[in-house]
Amino acid sequence: MEVQAALRADARGIDPHKAAERAHFMKATMPMFGLGVPAQRKLLRRGYSFSHLPFEVQLPLWAHIWSEATHHETRMQAAFFIEKPPAGTDLVWLWGAVKDWVSSVNCWDQSDTLSNLYARINEAHPEQVVPVLRHWNGSDNPWERRQSLVALLCYSRFRRSFPEQALVFELVEALLADPDYYVQKGLGWTLREAWHVWPEPVMALLDRHIVTLAPAAWQAATEKLDPSVKQRLKAKRMAGRKAGR
Repeated sequence: MEVQAALRADARGIDPHKAAERAHFMKATMPMFGLGVPAQRKLLRRGYSFSHLPFEVQLPLWAHIWSEATHHETRMQAAFFIEKPPAGTDLVWLWGAVKDWVSSVNCWDQSDTLSNLYARINEAHPEQVVPVLRHWNGSDNPWERRQSLVALLCYSRFRRSFPEQALVFELVEALLADPDYYVQKGLGWTLREAWHVWPEPVMALLDRHIVTLAPAAWQAATEKLDPSVKQRLKAKRMAGRKAGR
């Protein structure tokens, strides 16, 4: 595979221990060459033998690369390619072509890179995306459940319009008791982004669930709050947990 061979060549000289450390940080279940994101993006900009082809012609090639990749960075080349489609791209067509990529995600880096695109398509065509997010919200695949939340507001400051508030809270509350760490991390991240848009309802939700909110969700949801507000919530959380013992 041309892409994988290029990545392997660029990774020559990387200490295997450093690559293993990076794989541990990424929690990737695929082997890694050890290349950082800047180096990976530089390689994509440098291009491949097919990079001159139109976006719509390249996409099936990248879909094949995504599905057949044996290394994390190879899959990420495909994710980076679709992340910023050219102006004028039919986003409904693109959604149909890439929505199923999430089913083979195996780490948060792959998941969150897809979220950037999914959120953009959702902003433009919620009638196409929202039914799929609802389906993913109840999926057996934890990466689909995570995506049902993160793709709503990835990142709120980049959105020109927002999903319906009721939808965001419905999908969040459905997963409050989810057992998966990365779903909970995504839930907290979504609450953090939702706070920038609907601060009072988010604070009300945190107040209601502050005792039972999973640690990963709590950490992500409150990391940007004013320290005094966070301290109040923390005190309430600790008191409620002690009382429940």
